[in-house]
Amino acid sequence: MPNQSFDTIIIGSGTSAYYAADGLVTAGRRIAMIDDRPWGGTCALRGCQPKKYLVAHAEAIAMASHLVGRGIVASPESDWSALQALKNEFLDGIPERSVSNWEERGVSTFHERARLTGPNEVTAGSDVLSADHIVLATGATPRRAEIPGREHIHISDDFLSLPAMPKRIGFIGGGYISLEFAHVALRSGAEEVTVLHRSARPLKGFDSDMVDVVIEASRAEGMNIILEESPVSVEEEEGTLRIQGSSGATYDADFIVEATGRTPNLSVLDGDAGKVEATPRGIVVNEFLQSVSNPAVYAIGDCTASGAMLAPVADEEGKTAATNIIEGNTKPVDYSVVPSAVFTIPNLASVGLTEESAREKGLDVRVNRGTTTGWPSSKRIGEKHAGYKILIDKETGLIVGAHLVRHNASEVINAFALAIKYGIPAGELEHFLWAYPTMTSDLKNMVG
Repeated sequence: MPNQSFDTIIIGSGTSAYYAADGLVTAGRRIAMIDDRPWGGTCALRGCQPKKYLVAHAEAIAMASHLVGRGIVASPESDWSALQALKNEFLDGIPERSVSNWEERGVSTFHERARLTGPNEVTAGSDVLSADHIVLATGATPRRAEIPGREHIHISDDFLSLPAMPKRIGFIGGGYISLEFAHVALRSGAEEVTVLHRSARPLKGFDSDMVDVVIEASRAEGMNIILEESPVSVEEEEGTLRIQGSSGATYDADFIVEATGRTPNLSVLDGDAGKVEATPRGIVVNEFLQSVSNPAVYAIGDCTASGAMLAPVADEEGKTAATNIIEGNTKPVDYSVVPSAVFTIPNLASVGLTEESAREKGLDVRVNRGTTTGWPSSKRIGEKHAGYKILIDKETGLIVGAHLVRHNASEVINAFALAIKYGIPAGELEHFLWAYPTMTSDLKNMVG
């Protein structure tokens, strides 16, 4: 028998859970929140925010090194321990403040592993809770390879908390986490940085031409990127970790990070008591984020089978789930325009259709492409690798896709996203009076 009842139980305490709880508490609902990990979620504690501390550090060193001999005498030296102290200042106290803030707002908090033990029931430790609605915001966990020696392989959480930067570091996987951290390592004291990726195309989902620029820039800085190579095993020999590759080659490292993607955390569904349908891609929901098999359950963020694994998407899903619980299913999530960025050096950013997908859809598009390395905005910072590709519908003049590789591309892509979302023609961007000289003002040269 349930010993406590609520209007809504939220499992998870990350960014999607925050927005769901905020909306429900504001509406006067009685809420319980459950999380068995430190409160705050992946973005705040193990992802976006702490990562950006390390990325900002690497970018500062890279920008200075690009101007050595051009006004800068020498590239600065990284102090990894001081950087970690700076990052930890931000992280310090987040879980405690999170719990305290929710409790002050009347939310009942449980620091226990949760599992669904009925369609409207959750067991958290020794507590059995019931509610009219249950919101699953359990996030995702790193995908792990089942190979001999896997005990020597670390995950991204471990890289973020490294006390010292290893001299030789290997990354398994060619996705955004692996390449972002590889760039951080390259600028933060590592002497050898190796990335192994199983296929010929890293950063799948991004425009291939722009990805090529990132790979070229990475290799030019000394990164060893090996494509069509997978780890078969890892052995430790006299303090060295040796990766045996599928090609027969071996790669030595002092520290290995596996970043081959993330899988939805579905441990809350242990057994079928909750009657919640899920696939390896996540919990199956309808357009209102409601479980297709249990109407009492909503799922948001990285544990769902819909939407990209991005913090802004999770935020919006949290808000949307709260609205649909309060008002009935009235609000679907709009995934039509979602900009994304990879914080490599230079940044890679994208929104809308790729050239390949535009052709597959049968769109008649004009493709504006080029490099910006000869432009003043690149020359003044010593940028040697940069490019853009803008897709413009020939009939309407509307932008249907934008892909950038350059300094601050992660910021500039938002202007393109707004143009796509609100139907601003390329001609309007070309003739708009942008603040100048800025990276965003270069849009007029990309769309003309």
